[in-house]
Amino acid sequence: MYARILVPIDGSACSDEGAKEAVALAEGLGSAVVFLFVMDTLSTRKEGVVNMSEALEALTAQGRVLLDNAGRMAASAGVRSAGDLVEGTPVDAIVRRSADFDLVVMGSHGRGIFRRLAVGSVTQDVMQRIVLPMLIVRCDAEGGRISKHPAP
Repeated sequence: MYARILVPIDGSACSDEGAKEAVALAEGLGSAVVFLFVMDTLSTRKEGVVNMSEALEALTAQGRVLLDNAGRMAASAGVRSAGDLVEGTPVDAIVRRSADFDLVVMGSHGRGIFRRLAVGSVTQDVMQRIVLPMLIVRCDAEGGRISKHPAP
């Protein structure tokens, strides 16, 4: 059913929770996972970074570390995985890359509407732009997974 699962990662605790859920799902289904790290050079430029080549080098190094870590996590669960490092804006890159997959799994803080309007939400924007199924792993403000079964 979900033979290929796309898992965007950004190094946040919430992203890590999404990756863990994707690996667990892939393990149960015998699916392959592709972890995607987007080097957001547009935001870097907007932040006024002076030396773009150094910034790109740092983003590349960060992405490789995160993809390697995610790949090791998948391998330890016996899940086939690959890593994809791309440059662009996160929403556009995720939407473009999702065309090759059956499911997208992402972590989301589930912030309220005012916070979302102020800072935007990559997960929300992706959800509105793709047509394939998405699994959204909800996280609290600290990036920890919100329990499936709240305490009584």
